[in-house]
Amino acid sequence: MSQNGKLMPNLDQQSTKVLNLTVLQRIDPFVEEILITAAHVTFYEFNIDLSQWSRKDVEGSLFVVKRNAQPRFQFIVMNRRNTG
Repeated sequence: MSQNGKLMPNLDQQSTKVLNLTVLQRIDPFVEEILITAAHVTFYEFNIDLSQWSRKDVEGSLFVVKRNAQPRFQFIVMNRRNTG
């Protein structure tokens, strides 16, 4: 299967969740469960003085995770735009 010329693995929902959990645990070893996901999010910042939104350099999959340390819950975005 391909999307935009890229090969996409054919994973079922459970396999995808296990793979995502493994990747998240490499970033944060205290992650124990993925509670909610969003396939794609983009960050914006609101400038109160100008009453204007500006797009930030953060875009990718969003995960709400449960951790076994404080803080107990966390938002993580797998940023695809700026990895530095």
